[in-house]
Amino acid sequence: MARLIYAALLALFAFALPASAQTFNAQEQAEIRAVVRDYLVNNPQVLREAMDALEARAQSERWQRARSDSRDFSIGPADAPIVIVEFFDYRCGYCHAALEWVTDLTRTRRDVRVVFKEFPILSAESMEASRAAVASMPQGRYWQFHRALMGFRGDLNSARIDQLARDSGIDVARMRRAMESEDVTRLLQDNRALAIELENTATPLFLINGEMIAGYDRERLDARLREVTRETRATR
Repeated sequence: MARLIYAALLALFAFALPASAQTFNAQEQAEIRAVVRDYLVNNPQVLREAMDALEARAQSERWQRARSDSRDFSIGPADAPIVIVEFFDYRCGYCHAALEWVTDLTRTRRDVRVVFKEFPILSAESMEASRAAVASMPQGRYWQFHRALMGFRGDLNSARIDQLARDSGIDVARMRRAMESEDVTRLLQDNRALAIELENTATPLFLINGEMIAGYDRERLDARLREVTRETRATR
């Protein structure tokens, strides 16, 4: 990474010159590159600062993508100062355990928006359940269905998924028709790609105003939530 940044800085300083400087001949350009190289060698902190800046920019971009994808289901005000993103799998026991905490937030905190990221990685059942959940969104019953799927203990086979959907007020035939659509596939693929960028290979994963907390660690989640609550209230 440092070598790539070094090369980029050389290109930036040596070639991103004003139009009036484009008349430099090959020897003069080589001298400029030598000056830039010597500066970077003698001031290696510039490389570290550049690397830190690049990583901070990448983290900010990933956070924006995680929090603002309109295809994901979310609960809470669009302008909520606190945003919690959850990556989950319907066959994940720790995700099941986290359901109560997440549900309580949606009921009690008007300053919080929760974004639900379907991330089926544990089994074929997980994938089928996530496809069904995403396909149910246009029917306006996702939240009811999500809680039913997440709260179920046992074999989450096709018949059970259909029954839970039906009990949640969903037109199962319509849901089944939509499950293999390109839109559903693309959303799940994009969620997976983002999780990989976040170096996350497990569920659940929570992001609270950008900070990642892997697993269902109630103490850490509550501590982070208290921290961001103080920060947001201090800026009002």
